[in-house]
Amino acid sequence: MNKLFITAVAVLFIASFTAAGQTRAETSLYDKTMKKPAVKAAGKFLKKYPESVYAPRVIRMRDSLLFYALKEDDAAGVLAFRDSYPDSPFREMAEERIKKHNTSLICPEDALRIAGASSIGASGWRKDNVEHILSLDKSFTLSILNPDGKKETAFYLPVYTLSDNSPAPRIVLPMEIISPLGGRNYLHFGYLNGDSEYVEVLYQPENDVLHQAIFYGKSIPTKEGEAYRIEGDSPEFMEGVERSAEVVWLSGRLLENPSLIKLPKADILTDESIRWWLERNPRAATSATKLVFGQLDPESSIAEAFRKARKEKGRSRNAALFDIRGYTVICTSSKAGGDYVLVWCEPVCRNKNRDRFLNSIYFEGDGTTLDLFYYKGSSTFKLRISLPSQTLRR
Repeated sequence: MNKLFITAVAVLFIASFTAAGQTRAETSLYDKTMKKPAVKAAGKFLKKYPESVYAPRVIRMRDSLLFYALKEDDAAGVLAFRDSYPDSPFREMAEERIKKHNTSLICPEDALRIAGASSIGASGWRKDNVEHILSLDKSFTLSILNPDGKKETAFYLPVYTLSDNSPAPRIVLPMEIISPLGGRNYLHFGYLNGDSEYVEVLYQPENDVLHQAIFYGKSIPTKEGEAYRIEGDSPEFMEGVERSAEVVWLSGRLLENPSLIKLPKADILTDESIRWWLERNPRAATSATKLVFGQLDPESSIAEAFRKARKEKGRSRNAALFDIRGYTVICTSSKAGGDYVLVWCEPVCRNKNRDRFLNSIYFEGDGTTLDLFYYKGSSTFKLRISLPSQTLRR
C-alpha cells in the first residue's frame, strides 16, 4: 500500500513539474543539446527557451566552448567575449585575462633606461597585450615608445598652474599605471611647480584624456623624508562644483596627503593678500619710493588680528603692527571701521641682534604720516609712509 502511494505521488509530481515548467519537447531538446555540446546548438536552445530552467546550464556549456577556444594572448577575442556576454559565468576569468593583457612586465628602472636621458619620468604600459613605454620629458611631452625605444606617438600635457611665472615642473611622485576607478588603466604621477604648487595626474594614453588636481599655497619646512610641504588649499575642494570621477579621486588623494596642510579660509585670504602685496612692492625694503596698498577681505586673519591688536591712532585712520603667517605687517582701518588696508609687509625678523627689526610705529603730528622705527644691531633708523599719497621716504 505504501509503495503504491509513493509511486503515485512521484508520478503526480513529475506530471505537475512538466506541466508547470518544462514540456517534453523542451526537455528533449535540452538532452539533445547537452549530448553533443556545440555553440550553435546552445544558441538554438536559448533562442527557443530563453527562460528555461535549463538555460543556466546551457549558457555555461556555450560560454565554456567559446572561452576555452580563445588563445591566451588573444586580447581582442577576450574583450569581444566579455562585451558580448556580460553576464557569463566566465566573466570573472575573462576580466582576469584582460587585466593580464594590460599589466606591463617592464619594471620602472627598465622603463627609464629605455626612455633615455631626456626623460624625467617613465613607466611600462601594456595595452591589449602589446608592451609600450610612456616617457615624459621636460617640456611635458608624453611619448609612447615601443620596447626598443622607438617613438610611436606623442602628446603634450598642459602644466596645471595658478602662477603667471611658474618654474619648470619636476616629478615628485613616480609614474605608475593604476586602475583606481575599475577596469580602465590610467597613468598616475605627481609633480611640483616650484615649491608652492603640487599637482597630481590621471591620464588615459589611448584616448589622450587628462585629469589633474592642484594644491597651492605657501611652502613650509619639510619633515624628515618629505620632498615638499605646503600650507594652502585647492580649487578642487570648492563645494557646488561639478567634477569628474577622476578629479574627485585625485581630490581625495590631496586631502589624505600629509605633506599638504589645508588652511582655514581666513589664513588663505591672508596668504593671498601678502603674496599680492609683495608682488606689487618688490623693492619696498630697499629702494622704492612709492607703495601699492592692498585692500583686505574682512574675513581674513589679518583683519581679525587687527581688530584685536593695539592701535596707533591717526587723523582718520588707525594703524596696528603685528606678526602673522611669518610676516610683520602694518594694517590700517578707517575710524568709521569696515575697511582694512595692508600698508606694509616684510618677513619676520629671525635675528634681532643682526638683522633689521621693525620695533614700533607711530603717527607724526599730521596724523597721516606713519613712522616705522627700526633697530639694526646697535643702530636705529626710520621709514616714513604717507597714507594719503602711498609714498615712502627713507
